[in-house]
Amino acid sequence: MTSRPPAAAARGTGSFPRRGPGRRAVIATTAALLLPALARPLAARAIAAASLAEEEGGVRLALVVGEPVGFRLFTLDNPPRVVIDLEGAPWRAGTPPPGLGPVRRIRAALNRPGVTRVVLDLEVPVAVRRAAMDASGTTLVVEIAPAPRAVFLGQAAASEAEARAEPPRPPRLPLVVLDPGHGGRDPGAIGASGTQEKRIALAAALELRRVLEGEGRCRVALTRTRDVFVPLAERVRFAQSRNAALFLSIHADALDDASVRGASVYTLAERASDPLAERVARNENRADRFAGPAFEGVTPEVARILIALVRRETLNGSARMARHAVASLRQSVVMLPNSHRFAGFVVLKAPDVPSVLVEMGFLSSRADEALLRQAAHRRKLAVAMAEAVHRYLDEASPVLTAG
Repeated sequence: MTSRPPAAAARGTGSFPRRGPGRRAVIATTAALLLPALARPLAARAIAAASLAEEEGGVRLALVVGEPVGFRLFTLDNPPRVVIDLEGAPWRAGTPPPGLGPVRRIRAALNRPGVTRVVLDLEVPVAVRRAAMDASGTTLVVEIAPAPRAVFLGQAAASEAEARAEPPRPPRLPLVVLDPGHGGRDPGAIGASGTQEKRIALAAALELRRVLEGEGRCRVALTRTRDVFVPLAERVRFAQSRNAALFLSIHADALDDASVRGASVYTLAERASDPLAERVARNENRADRFAGPAFEGVTPEVARILIALVRRETLNGSARMARHAVASLRQSVVMLPNSHRFAGFVVLKAPDVPSVLVEMGFLSSRADEALLRQAAHRRKLAVAMAEAVHRYLDEASPVLTAG
C-alpha cells in the first residue's frame, strides 16, 4: 500500500488539522545538505525515510527500512502513545514528519544498542489497525485510528502483559569500529625507509582487534580488512550505520622534520590546537583526493556549520576516550609532547559516534618507523589502546532512551 497524494489525503476525515514542518524541518534539511556523511546512498538496513498520511479515518505511518526488519509495537498510557522498537535499523530519516490527525508528534532515538525506538505521541486514544511490512518487504506500515479509551487501554494492558512474559534478553556488547587509515591507491605517509602508512595502520588495527576480541567485552568491526581504498565519508557512515559505541581511527603520519617522534591522540575541533595538529589533519584529510569529485572540500564557513552540528555529548565522549588513550599509551610508548591535540579530521565528524584518531608515531622518524615495523611494538600499542577502550566503555553514559 502506498501513501495517497495530498489531494486524496485532503478528502479524509478532515477532523484534525495538518501541522506545517516549521523550523525543525528547515534545520533538518540544511543539515542533510551539509553533512558529508549523508551525501551518498545509505546503508541497506536503516530507517531512510518516514511519512505520515491520512488513511480511511485514521493515519498511516510508513517507515522505509530497505529490507525486512524485526520490530515490536506496543501502546502506553499517561500520556497515550504508540511505541515501535526496530532492531538493527538506525534512524537516518532526518527530522520526523510533523503530527497529523490523532498523532501530536513523532519522536525517534536509540533506545538501547541496536534498537531504534519510534514514539507516536497521541492527541486521543487509538486502535492499531495494522502493523506489518509491506508486500515489497522494504517498508514498515503502521495504521491507527481514533478509538474509545477502553479499546486503547486494552491494547496497553495486553502489550504490558506480553512484555512481562518475555524472558529478559542478554545485553548486546557495544560495538567498537576500528579504522585503519588510507589503503588501496592511497598509501598514506611514506617512511624514511619506504614504509607505507596504509600497511602499518592495517597491521596495527588487526592486532588491536585480536586483543579486544580476546577480552570478549565488546564487538569489533573494521572499515577495511585488506588493502583497499575507502573514502573518508564512507568510514564515518560505516560506524553510524552500525550504531557504533566508539570509532577509533589508526594512523602513522610523516613530517618534514625527522626529529619529531612519538604517539599522539586527536579529537575533533573547528580550529587546530597548534600548527603541528593542523599539519597532521591536513595530511590525513588528503585521503579524499583519491575519491574523485563526489568528495570535494567545503568552504571554511560550511566547515564551521558542520562542527556546530556535532552533538556536545559526542564530543565529550571523544574527549574522555582521548584522555584514556593518552594515559594508557604513555605507560608503554614514547609520546609526543601535549599528547592530546585537536584538529578538523574528516573521519571524526560523525555527529552521533564518539571518535578518536590515534597517530602511533611518525614514519618520518627513523626510530618510530623501525618500531612500527615490529610486530612486538604493534602488540604493545594494541594492548595499551585496548585498555583505554575498556576504560571508556566501562564509564560510558547509559544509552539515551525514547518513550
